[in-house]
Amino acid sequence: MDLNIRDRVALVSGGSAGMGRAIAQDLAAEGVHVMIAARREEPLRETAEAIAASGGSIDWIAGDMSRSDDVRRVVAATRARFGDPDIVIWNVRSILRYSFDEASADDFRQSCEQVVLHMVHVTKETAPAMKAKGWGRFINIGSVCMKEPHRFYDIVLSNTFRVASLGLSRSLSNEFAEHGITVNTVCPGSIDTGLQQETQSGGGSDLARREDPPRIQMGRDGLPEEVSGLVTFLCSDRARYITGQAIAIDGGWTRGLF
Repeated sequence: MDLNIRDRVALVSGGSAGMGRAIAQDLAAEGVHVMIAARREEPLRETAEAIAASGGSIDWIAGDMSRSDDVRRVVAATRARFGDPDIVIWNVRSILRYSFDEASADDFRQSCEQVVLHMVHVTKETAPAMKAKGWGRFINIGSVCMKEPHRFYDIVLSNTFRVASLGLSRSLSNEFAEHGITVNTVCPGSIDTGLQQETQSGGGSDLARREDPPRIQMGRDGLPEEVSGLVTFLCSDRARYITGQAIAIDGGWTRGLF
């Protein structure tokens, strides 16, 4: 299947590891020129070198995507290296894990900046060029908590701001549709990434598998490449009539009718 995105330009935030890395790899395999951005230089460099070794067109830049000045620098570097981004992947790798009683007002502010303002800053810098071209893709990498708020006690911040990001995504899909720009959200469940292993303080994934009946119907965690396959399709011309959607990829975790 030809996805017809060869020579498009993609900016992938959180692109150094986990789902972000898998997305960057799949887009590069389709002939997309990919810029990956994250805070830490060494994982970015390693990821870029690995994808380039497989023939991908890729570069990297370190930056804090919740800061508007860093976002301007990242987008300017992308433009100088490859051209204006046609595809933007909003991907936040982690959110502080606290219960409501544990979380301070500053924790709420920081999480809002990390999840929601990150999207605002990147969109302000990239949407005008997409509108001028009449083509663009924004993909929000969210969580199944957008469909069904997690009951695990320590993720009130994720439950709050992931859902806020979905509201922003759907609002943008309304505004951007007439310009040929689609905006969609992917809602992963329990995905087997290094980050997940580091932050599973409450044992949420294991609990989900041990429940009777098991919450994850397929009985296992998902893989980053299973998420990236869906994301890559949503970036393609084949998905040009899909916008404003929140698509769960969770092994059957969520069971709602809508």
